[in-house]
Amino acid sequence: MLISFKNLRAFGLSLLITLFLTGLSPSPLSAQIEAGLPDEELLELISRKAFDYFVMEADRGTGLVQDKAHNFKRKGLKAGASIAATGFGLTALGVGVERSWIDYASASERVRRTLQFFLRDAPQEHGFFYHFLDPKTGKRYGKSELSPIDTALLLAGALFAAEYFEDAEIRKLAEQIYERVDWPWMLHDGIHLALAWSPEEGFNRRRWDHYDESMILYLLAIGSPSHPIPAESWKEMLRPVGSYGEYKVIQMPPLFTHQYSHAWIDFRDKNDGFADYFQNSVNATLANKKFCLDESRRFSTYGPDSWGLSASDGPFGYRAYGAPPGWAVHDGTVAPTACGGSIVFTPDESIACLRNFYETHGEKLWGLYGFSDAFNLDKDWFSQEAIGINQGALLLMIENYRSGLIWKKMSQSIVLNDAMQKVGFIPGTKEIPWAEVPVYEAPFVREGIKVDSYLKDWLSPDFILLNKKHLESGHIQDGKDLQGQVRFAWSREALYFSVIVKDESILLRSAGKHIYRDDIVELYIDPQGDGLFWENRSDFQIGFRPNEDSESVSVQSWFQGSEDSARNMIAARGYIHKDGYVIEGGIRWSYLGVDPVDIKRLKVSLAIHDIDKDRSEGKVHWFFRSEDGAGRFNLGEIILKRGDKP
Repeated sequence: MLISFKNLRAFGLSLLITLFLTGLSPSPLSAQIEAGLPDEELLELISRKAFDYFVMEADRGTGLVQDKAHNFKRKGLKAGASIAATGFGLTALGVGVERSWIDYASASERVRRTLQFFLRDAPQEHGFFYHFLDPKTGKRYGKSELSPIDTALLLAGALFAAEYFEDAEIRKLAEQIYERVDWPWMLHDGIHLALAWSPEEGFNRRRWDHYDESMILYLLAIGSPSHPIPAESWKEMLRPVGSYGEYKVIQMPPLFTHQYSHAWIDFRDKNDGFADYFQNSVNATLANKKFCLDESRRFSTYGPDSWGLSASDGPFGYRAYGAPPGWAVHDGTVAPTACGGSIVFTPDESIACLRNFYETHGEKLWGLYGFSDAFNLDKDWFSQEAIGINQGALLLMIENYRSGLIWKKMSQSIVLNDAMQKVGFIPGTKEIPWAEVPVYEAPFVREGIKVDSYLKDWLSPDFILLNKKHLESGHIQDGKDLQGQVRFAWSREALYFSVIVKDESILLRSAGKHIYRDDIVELYIDPQGDGLFWENRSDFQIGFRPNEDSESVSVQSWFQGSEDSARNMIAARGYIHKDGYVIEGGIRWSYLGVDPVDIKRLKVSLAIHDIDKDRSEGKVHWFFRSEDGAGRFNLGEIILKRGDKP
């Protein structure tokens, strides 16, 4: 290949020298976009550029891979190294050998040096590594946390290398690093692994306790030949199921959570008794695309071949963008890794998306390592950076689509096969369970209930228990962190509710329509029973927040557009105590626009939002499920019992 003098000046003679010394065959340096490439050539180009990241941004001594890099100039960014990116990099080297982008000897030597560093020199505690390290010295970068998930992604790369490279030393190094990890230590007397640990703060209170990218983390921990954790940890993970449009999905909005474990593990035509996780990722990707299409009237970036919300760079910094089911976080920013990393799930849609990014926006989006991390047309913003883990997901998933290389090699792993057997994987697909709408029988109280927060008039012992199993978003530690007992009742004049909340940390800082940011109770009501539509004046989202040193309760009815709309229509009292708070309330039927005599059931849900001192959040919901792509939500039902005629 001819390389012009202009290109040499632009990218530096050092680049060619490095390529020569590392055994690499040079990839094209020109940013010129070539439209109309056949699919295979396009994927080859994207993969090769992404592969270059893991060679050019890896330190020659430690093997550590930079967390991020400038995509349009060499050495244009100083950043720490990411152990997760290094795990992707160890796998990328095998892909590079397979594609003849690097020779076997050079790649295996890089792998060997990297594994030697992690076994002998990298700072670790009980076998776990810090999320970020100094790329040259290997020392802890800043106050980086000891990260179970990032350690797992590093180990996945090491175990792939052990299977791919026919080298006894590489296999021994990988096994020693893996077997050193003391997984039960990170359980910290719990059933789930702690989110992180640091010397300054110890174990993080939050846990890896619900479905996300941590599937590979748990399989490695359960399959450990030296320090395994119980298989029950897998079975106890929360898997809230929702839907967007026609797609039923285990709720986890950012797409990377549905991709990372699949980069190494072939979940096709398998289920663990709960779900076919490959099909779940297909549905999550299609739901993500549909949401972008539904929002394309508001955001110019979104379109039929321009979609994909995942954790990425953005105009306002790095954010975990995501789509329903679950709460959407988006601002018109799209990441190529989101659609590209789902190529094994949605090949036609993902290739069309990648082609559009390359041919339409390549002038601003395509650089040294292929695609920059993300872009936003409404903000006229294009990232100047490439991020290692996103480049890695793109590269590995494209290779799995093209050849199945990583899946084939990892299917030889005895420890992963053992772990999948322990947690109950069997051949065949399985529909994710679709929960029935819960029902609560609300007693009739002829004289009504005196709303005073003392709960004297509540005679029925039946209550709805809201706990960790009802988690909609965020993290809940245990019953002390958040739990609620909920009751409903009714009279001819009003619908009543009471909530006894256990909460060890109550924060009250906001006012008016912003009280949703605090510890509050939210009541959702769909009087017509046709589905709750967001911000529809015929439906209701009403917030109740306790106040310090007072039995008053702040009340906000968001969909009705005026704080005065609820005056004299909603009564609420409450108080805070050492273990939590109590709220009792009543809402006039006339405010809801219905006559209780005319209805037998009412669609209702209640949520409790918790925010802790460390600003971590969690939200439990009785029942609140997206039913279509038009913003319609299905709620639980209360039966208006009529034992005493109204």
